[in-house]
Amino acid sequence: MFIVMGSGSVGSLFGGLIASEKFDVLLVGRKSHVDKINESGLKIKGLINQVVPVKAVDTIPQAKEILTKSDQKVDYVFFTTKAHQTETAAKQILPIVNSETVLISIQNGIGTEDILRKIFPENSILRGITTIGVCKPDPGVVDFTGEGKTYIGYQTTAEEHKARKIVEIMRKSGIDAFIESNIQGAVFTKTIVNCVLNPLTAIHQVKNKEIYNQITLRNQAISLAEEAWAVTKALKIELLSDDPIKMTFDIIKKTGENTSSMLTDILNKRKTEIDFLNGKIISLGLKEGIAVTNNQEIYSKILTLEKSFLA
Repeated sequence: MFIVMGSGSVGSLFGGLIASEKFDVLLVGRKSHVDKINESGLKIKGLINQVVPVKAVDTIPQAKEILTKSDQKVDYVFFTTKAHQTETAAKQILPIVNSETVLISIQNGIGTEDILRKIFPENSILRGITTIGVCKPDPGVVDFTGEGKTYIGYQTTAEEHKARKIVEIMRKSGIDAFIESNIQGAVFTKTIVNCVLNPLTAIHQVKNKEIYNQITLRNQAISLAEEAWAVTKALKIELLSDDPIKMTFDIIKKTGENTSSMLTDILNKRKTEIDFLNGKIISLGLKEGIAVTNNQEIYSKILTLEKSFLA
């Protein structure tokens, strides 16, 4: 059975598509979303239009009850929570995971897989990254807005075999998934984009396109990306793009009408993923002796916003 921890937009889409191929999937998410899915199925609209009957719960005790009744074990766990929720989610599923369970982090930011390795030292831990466009406009509904690729990486030969199995299942389910031997390169490539797009849109409360359209924001974006790029060079990480700044602006233009996830979090007075994005670039940069002053400034501004509504 597949368990999806954090069945928001990405988690629900992946879980729903895999369930549509008759794999056993259990979504774990917010109660309002879960209730609607259990009532009338998961509605996927946009690039795909279908309603998928899939099991969903909002607590792990409920998940344990389903597993016990059906005499099933957990084969795979997808972590699609916010990065800062990884540790809590991982500890919650300890009672239902066995030593053979494969755990896959498909999350924004740097280092989520390291959190999983500390909590599950005996398990196979895979790291993924995705560039698909998807949002959750209403409970029980996900809007598949943009095609993208999903990369699954590994550390050992044994993990590579398991990663290939996951990719095979995802591709069968209509997810454009690939094996990526340089998964850290993929993670840092996306992180550079997120370090630009997320905090700038959140602070100025604008759609993605304004980061390119407004010259002041465009210059800020270049400064943030250049610092993050310098950090990856110091770490000798090979990015998936020769020019991550051009790539960042290409993505901004492509997703111009979108509202970023960090702006959504700020508008809803929720904690953001800033610690796993610019925060990680800052700590790595300082360790390597790289100037990260622009990232430090933007990081501080997001923390100030968070402190205005978080206890």
